[in-house]
Amino acid sequence: MSSNMAGRGNVALQGGKSVLFSVRTAVLITVAAIAAIWLVQGFNAADGYRLDGDLGLSARNLGSLPHILAVPFLHVSMEHIESNTVPLAVTTFLVGLDGLRRYAYVTAIIIVVGGLGYWLLGPSNVTMVGASGLIFGYLGYLVVRGFFARSVWQAVWQLVLGVAVAVYYQWTLVLLYPSAEVTTMHISWQGHLTGLLSGIVAAVALGRRPAAIEPPSPTPILPPDARFPSPYA
Repeated sequence: MSSNMAGRGNVALQGGKSVLFSVRTAVLITVAAIAAIWLVQGFNAADGYRLDGDLGLSARNLGSLPHILAVPFLHVSMEHIESNTVPLAVTTFLVGLDGLRRYAYVTAIIIVVGGLGYWLLGPSNVTMVGASGLIFGYLGYLVVRGFFARSVWQAVWQLVLGVAVAVYYQWTLVLLYPSAEVTTMHISWQGHLTGLLSGIVAAVALGRRPAAIEPPSPTPILPPDARFPSPYA
C-alpha cells in the first residue's frame, strides 16, 4: 500500500471515529437531560407539585427572576411532561451532535434569554413551568445555525437538517401567537415565542464567534555550541 493510500485511509478512519464520537456524545447528553427532568418530576409529583408554585416563573416579579433556571425541569402533570419528552429528546440529540460544550452554551443562552423574555412579556399573576420554551429554543437554533457555519460542508448538512426540522415541526407555529386554542389549553405562547427567539440568538452569537488562533510555535533557541560547532570538538 502506498503512503498516499495509507494517509487517505487514516483520514477516513478518523472521520468515522469523529462521527461515532459525536453520536455517542449526543446520546449521552440526551439520556442525561431526559433523566434529569423525569427525576425532578418524580420529586415534584410526590410532593403534590408544590415545586411548581415555589419555583415557577412569574412575569415582572423580582423574587421570581432566579426561577428562570428551574422552569425547564418543572411540569404540572404527567401528561405535560410526557408531551414534552419526545420533542425534547429529539431536539436535544440534534443539538448535542455539535458537542457537549456547544450544547451547554446553546442551552444556557436559551434558558437565560428566553426566560428573561418571558419575564418581561408574560402575563401578570401567572406562573409558567415546562420545557416547551427550551424545545422551541432548540428548534430556532437548529433552523438558523446553518447560515453561520464556517465551512461549506457544515453549512450544507446543517441547512438541510434545519429545513427538515422546520417542515416536521411547522404545525407548532400555532403555539407562537395568541389564539382560542392556546387559551383553552392554558399554553404560554409568550414562553414559546421567546424560547424560539432565544435559540436564534444562540445560533447567531455562537456562529459569529471567531475561530481560535493558535500562537505560532516558538523558535527553539539552541546553545551557542550547537549553532556554531567548535572546530576543536
